[in-house]
Amino acid sequence: MKPRILLVDDDRLLREVIGDFLLSHGYDVDLAEDGKHALAKFNPGKYQLALIDLVMPGINGIELMKQIMEKDPDIFCLIMTGYPTVDSAYKSMIDGASDYIIKPFQLNELLLTLGKYI
Repeated sequence: MKPRILLVDDDRLLREVIGDFLLSHGYDVDLAEDGKHALAKFNPGKYQLALIDLVMPGINGIELMKQIMEKDPDIFCLIMTGYPTVDSAYKSMIDGASDYIIKPFQLNELLLTLGKYI
């Protein structure tokens, strides 16, 4: 069974590029443009990992991560951001993120990071 990832990012182009890349590397990927759509797709046990943008309209990435982890404590959550700060990195890790990825990143770097968890 292929690992399934929930990819949540409000940037359509980035979401599609990352999604296509992960599909081409053997992952099943569901895309969501924001927290509301991500929660509508989410079911406990369906995903092994959620890759979540930190800054999005509506529900921010950390709040979305907390809601997802409340429903499925076994899921790995990776926060990605183009606005890195020590505070946001610390907050995301304290709140349960498995890792924190700074945009822009190389797609192969993302694969290596995912490989640590799934």
